Amino acid sequence: MRKTDRIQSLIWGLFGLYIAFEGVQLKLGTPRAPKPGFLIFWMGIIIMILSAAFFLQSFSAVQEEKKIRWKGRQWSKGIKLMLALFLYAAVFHWLGFILSTFFLLLFLFKGLEPQRWGIALLLSAVTIIICYLVFSVFLELQFPPGLLRPIFA
Repeated sequence: MRKTDRIQSLIWGLFGLYIAFEGVQLKLGTPRAPKPGFLIFWMGIIIMILSAAFFLQSFSAVQEEKKIRWKGRQWSKGIKLMLALFLYAAVFHWLGFILSTFFLLLFLFKGLEPQRWGIALLLSAVTIIICYLVFSVFLELQFPPGLLRPIFA
């Protein structure tokens, strides 16, 4: 594991060096009058510093016991979540933003992390109301009305 940490940190260091080099090629400028490469250069430097810290940490960290990484994980929750998100994307235009998101949140609150029905319904409704107000009313984004088209028309 230590060897892979060192290899990964060296790859990230080279990536940061490349980014910094490209930033220099675009001209840096000054902090008061930055040119296109200024931010890119400093992001490359930050990546190099972080990769160097990771590289040094791989030498000084206490050796961990070898563990089976995936043993004891709750695979069913991840699979349920992925299926729920795929279903959400599939019915989003048909049901509309409000209904599809309400049912997704209800599933997340009740199905994945069991809550009482009252709390799950309340949290789902409040979340939908806040999202609708922020995005549709204040930011004037358009969501598909879906089955609720007659109400919003």
